[in-house]
Order: sequence, then C-alpha cells, then structure tokens
Amino acid sequence: MEIYKRKGSKYWLVDFMVDGKRHRKSTRATTRTRAMEVAADLIKEAQAGEAPKRKEPAPRLQQFVDDRFLPFIKSSQLDPDSKRYYENGWRMLKVTAVADRQINAIKSADAAILAFPGSGSNANCALRTLRRILSFARESEVLENVPRIALRKEKMRSATFSAEQEKAVIEVAPQPFRDVFVICEDSGARPDEIIHLRIENILWDKNLIFIEDGKTDESRRHVPLSERVRSILKQRVKDKKEGWVFPSPRKKGAPISYFMVAEGMKVVREKLGLPKDLVLYSARHTFATDMLDLTGNIVKVQKMLGHESITTTQRYLHPELKDVAQLVNERNAGRAQA
Repeated sequence: MEIYKRKGSKYWLVDFMVDGKRHRKSTRATTRTRAMEVAADLIKEAQAGEAPKRKEPAPRLQQFVDDRFLPFIKSSQLDPDSKRYYENGWRMLKVTAVADRQINAIKSADAAILAFPGSGSNANCALRTLRRILSFARESEVLENVPRIALRKEKMRSATFSAEQEKAVIEVAPQPFRDVFVICEDSGARPDEIIHLRIENILWDKNLIFIEDGKTDESRRHVPLSERVRSILKQRVKDKKEGWVFPSPRKKGAPISYFMVAEGMKVVREKLGLPKDLVLYSARHTFATDMLDLTGNIVKVQKMLGHESITTTQRYLHPELKDVAQLVNERNAGRAQA
C-alpha cells in the first residue's frame, strides 16, 4: 500500500492491490494520519468484495436536532408533557457549546461541564434531552456508540409560601403570573396544567375544574374552584364558551408559554427578596401541606394532587409542627412531677 499526494492536491491518495487487482482511490483526507485510517477501511471493503464507500461527515448537533430529532418528537405518540419537556431541554442546550459540535464528537466530559440556569432539576431536563437526542441518533444509525451522560444532583422541593408571603406576592405580581399563582395555591394543580386549562373544563355549577391532560392517568381529575379563582376565571373568560383560559398573545390557537409565567416569578422574587427555593411550583406544595393540615387525610390529598402513589404525595407534604411543641411541653411537665 502506498499513501501519496499529487502535486497541487490537498487530498491524500492510496494505491493498493487486492487479489491481483490494483486500486487507486482518494481518501478525501487532508492529513496523513486520517488518510491512513481511511485507506485501511478501503482495503477491508475491497477485500470483502464491496465497493468502497465514502462516509459522510457526522452532522452537528443543532442540524441533527432541527432536521430529525424535533420533527420526530412532534410527530411521535409521546404525551404533550413529554414533548414540552424535550423542547424545553433543547431550548437550554442550543445556547451551549455542544450545539455547534459534531454529534459524534460529543463526549461524557463535554456534558459534565455544561452549565444551565436554575436548579439541578432544570439542568437534568437539558441532560436527559441530550441523552435522548444521542440515543435517537444511534437508532437512526448516525452514531455507533452513545456516551454516558451523568445527571446532576437534585434537591427535593421543600419550600412553601407563608400567608404573609402569599399576600405580598399577589400584591406585586405581574400578569399572567399572578392569576396562575393564585389558581395553583387554591387548586393544587401543576402550573403547566393551569396554563393549558380550557374554558370547557370549568364546571361553574359544581365548583370544580377538570384537569383533562396531565403527567399520568391519575392526573385526569377534578380540583376545587374557590371563590377567588372563580372571580379570576370570570374576568378572563367573560362570555366565551370555549378556548384557552390563558391564550398566547403571539401564537394563535396556543396557550401562553411556561416561560412567560416563570419570568413573573423572577420579577416577584427580586422585588420581595424571596429565597431562591421559593418557586411557582411551591404554591402546589403549599396547597398540599395546608390540605393535609386541615383534613388529616393523605389519601384525599393524593387524589387532589393527581398522584398515582402515596409515596409520591409524601414527598410533597410539609405538615406544620404547631402541635408538637405542646406535646413536648406536656411531656416535660410530666417529667418534672416525677
């Protein structure tokens, strides 16, 4: 085998013999090292009796996602929440350095140093999306191997809004965040469920809201319609009988985006100096905690939250310890008399 360049050419050529037949081919490589690798492949293919094929370069991540991954996600049978999850993950990924990287050049170490705004949960949304993109590339025969993408440590949500904080938030909150926040506080619905609420699913005469589309089968449920939420919805709905309660001002036929609402939480947090662990989702935790405190019935709370298991509900609850101090006092009084 001989590797050489012709005068004036930037590509290396290979000249070799297989079964008495001479082969002269361009490697389409500009470095000798790469040319040697291509030449070895050409010899193997010739020995196997196959016509040598020039491999197409791997696409960049941005190109692969735009051309293949996002169209696949949109046309798939995934539930709407999963589709939004991947779209959100890509929204964060596309502004990082890996977006312009060739897809076969992305390694575990590249993912490990990526930085994302927000919590570990937010970062993991992007990293899980990257995992799915790369696995889809392997399924599509664009990649042979998929690197291991490690997830970040997530902190369990524990913050709830006090009565004083709730009042302060409502006073300074911009719309549409204010209305979504109040509905979340009074119904325990997920913010995304509220954003995608339709007028047809407000049961005015029964004081209920029907959550039609959620994360699980148990998410299809009824949640309470309080008087202040009724007032909010009446103002928004007016005389309409159908459509989105929170229609997008930019995209016809679609609801507002979650990020429009999340921006409102950011404004509120800065104005009031709230801790970072207080997020919009904390309103759902507040509802769960208050309902357990008032009813003492964790099964009822589980149904209102739309959880499939009590174990999941227990992670959401942060019951007040106001009665525990009295119990400790009674115990101490008994010991003092002993």
